Amino acid sequence: MLIVNLKTKSRGVLSLVLAFACAFSAFGQSSADVGDIYKKIDMAIAAKNSETISQILAENKSSANYPLIENYTLKKTRQLIITDNLELARQTSLAVIDNNIENFDAVELYSYIDKAILNQEAANQAAENRKRLEAERIAARNAKSKQQLASRGNYQVVNTASGQEIYVNEQQASFSSKIWTVKLGLADVVYQKVTKPDEYTSLKYGLAVGATVFRPSERIVLGLDFFADANIVTLMAEGGNEAATAKKKAENKDFDKPQEFLVSGRLVPEIAFSDLSKHLFLRAGVSAHALASNDREITNTTKTFFSPVVGLALDNINLGESQIRLFGDYDLGYLFTDDIKMAAEFGGSLLLPLAVNDKTKFGVELGVQDLLLMKEEGMENRTKFTFAIGVGNVVK
Repeated sequence: MLIVNLKTKSRGVLSLVLAFACAFSAFGQSSADVGDIYKKIDMAIAAKNSETISQILAENKSSANYPLIENYTLKKTRQLIITDNLELARQTSLAVIDNNIENFDAVELYSYIDKAILNQEAANQAAENRKRLEAERIAARNAKSKQQLASRGNYQVVNTASGQEIYVNEQQASFSSKIWTVKLGLADVVYQKVTKPDEYTSLKYGLAVGATVFRPSERIVLGLDFFADANIVTLMAEGGNEAATAKKKAENKDFDKPQEFLVSGRLVPEIAFSDLSKHLFLRAGVSAHALASNDREITNTTKTFFSPVVGLALDNINLGESQIRLFGDYDLGYLFTDDIKMAAEFGGSLLLPLAVNDKTKFGVELGVQDLLLMKEEGMENRTKFTFAIGVGNVVK
């Protein structure tokens, strides 16, 4: 009896073990099948083929794992939304709805995607409209400009030395505005030194005015240099003819030092050839150096003389907003003056802007000039230091 009971119990345990083994085998087989379906869905999404996804869902609609397949498809759809692939996401969610219209998550997701696509299309259309309107506005403006040019004469396109294209009237070679600078010298100080026959030095103060103007064209740059000053106050004087000085003091007991007025001016046109350099100018013009004095017998200052001049200049050079210029002139007037063997003048200036706007720049100009006069006996040198207020235009 005991043996029969043991056999019965052994058979029950064996049956239970077999049942668990069969269930585990079926679960493993089912998991493997679902994994393969997931891989097929991934491949279809990578290929952007929503029809394949719909087919996969239809083939597995009767499967016990169909809810898992649907959820996985919707998960991949949400990932497509994140990556902004809205059209494929809409088709994928629609495939789920086609196979199971009662999947409300899929219906809600499809509605959200559809609205997002409509909003995106509206935004793209608005951007396209703005772009089209801007193109029409530019075209209308260009047409108006061409009409204005046509009404003013015949124009042609010219490539400038800087590489820009501009319209040029066929009857005129110039193509850009003038470049100008005007300065007012608030302090024009001259240090004068005469070596022979009697050594004499003086320091004189005065005022000055000057201007430069340039007109560029394609091949040449025309310029004009103007400067004038008057040194009317003698601040210091030393030396000179002692006998003449003593005579002057005898005639006037209040006599202190010789008073001389030095006035000078120049007007020099310039020209530069753009193929060579638009900053290297040839100069040719006139200059004048006048003397007003009752004490020339004391100072031996060179008398008034006028002179044509020729020279070179490095001009209209911009260093950022600053402007620099250098020049050297040979005064040919010595050929017509008995007591002068040679005359030359050199100078330079630096304009430092204090304020700059779209049209003009305002600043201070520091300048120095030197007039060298080689005489029959000795020499005379006049060195000028100028502090000026300057204003010029801004050329873009």
